[in-house]
Amino acid sequence: MKNGNLSSTISIMCRRVVAWGMVLMIACVPAATLSAEQDLEPATEEAIEQAATQAAEKVVEKVVEKVVEKAAAEVAEKAAEKAVEKVAADAAAEDELKAQRPEEWKGATKVDFFVFVLDIDEIDDASQNFTANVWIRLRWKDERLANPGGVIRKKRLEEVWNPQVLLANRQGLVSKSLPEVVVIHPDGTIVYDQRYTGHLSQPLMLSEFPFDKHTFTIHFVAAGYTIDQVAFAPGIGKVNPSLIGGEIADTWSLPDWKRVQFEALPLFYEPLEGLKVPGFAARFEAKRYIAYYIWQIVLPLAVVVVMSWAAFWIGRVHVGVRIGVATSSILTLIAQRFVFASLLPRLPYMTRLDYFTVGSTLLVFMALLVVVMTSYLSTIDRDPPAKVVDLSARVAFPVVFLSLLGWFFFG
Repeated sequence: MKNGNLSSTISIMCRRVVAWGMVLMIACVPAATLSAEQDLEPATEEAIEQAATQAAEKVVEKVVEKVVEKAAAEVAEKAAEKAVEKVAADAAAEDELKAQRPEEWKGATKVDFFVFVLDIDEIDDASQNFTANVWIRLRWKDERLANPGGVIRKKRLEEVWNPQVLLANRQGLVSKSLPEVVVIHPDGTIVYDQRYTGHLSQPLMLSEFPFDKHTFTIHFVAAGYTIDQVAFAPGIGKVNPSLIGGEIADTWSLPDWKRVQFEALPLFYEPLEGLKVPGFAARFEAKRYIAYYIWQIVLPLAVVVVMSWAAFWIGRVHVGVRIGVATSSILTLIAQRFVFASLLPRLPYMTRLDYFTVGSTLLVFMALLVVVMTSYLSTIDRDPPAKVVDLSARVAFPVVFLSLLGWFFFG
């Protein structure tokens, strides 16, 4: 509208200028010429007037175009400057929102946590790790994002300040199943949910294997912060208020482990002495079921050991049979050891089961030595001492083996 008024005003002014110019030209022409021109026909005057009008319109159009172009350029430049200023201001505000902790002048930012261990898929004794499936929920408050009376919003995690949690004891790649978004409530409360699945390292002391029980830790830390900047606190379950900090599933995918106890607690991480990183952990104690090892290892081993005692009850005149029973027992035991090696963890120290198998092997080997000794005594006509040795072995070997078995189960 403003551009139209400006165009009309300029057109009128140009026409007036052209008209005054024609008046001056006429005043300066000689009288003879003027009289001659007065005789011109009206058609010629109209043609001149039309030509002047067209020239004036062209001048006006060019002037208007230049004025409009200049005005448009100025408006566009101002709009672009304002847009750039707004984008820069928004970016600065967003960076400040992401970089600065909520109300950091008050002290450490409180972050409530809740951990639920969905499943333990595997415990690898030899690799000293376990595979966990864990869901966590973090909750903190940021007054800068409050929108009283508004609706619940969602943002990407990187768009807001967050404690940047990660697994401190992860081993290899740990996958995340849920999108990296947060839910922002009208009062400024922020909720972040995530599910982790992967291998977690856990040093295991297996000296009591297979009667061992261990404490496993799933340790989350806030990377880049100190204990003076972020403070984790256990959250309370909404459905079951008795659950504080988290819970673990009652049933697992592992058939040979039993859960003993569970706790979720704030636990800082100390990679170096004096350097404490804020964090929290889910810790559970698990005990190994021993029924599998009793039926698959202990019982066959005991059968072989008892079988070696049969040589003491065979007549000394049957030397070949006695030695055959003893040697077959020890060969069977060696073959079993090779099979057991695939079932047991490879460790640089002895476990309880190792001591039991070694003790059983020594008993079988000693039975072979006793049979050879009694057979030798019989061949040199010293049968009475050989008989005493046989009778003593019938009692001594079972007593020693039962003592070893008692130590294995109750020692």
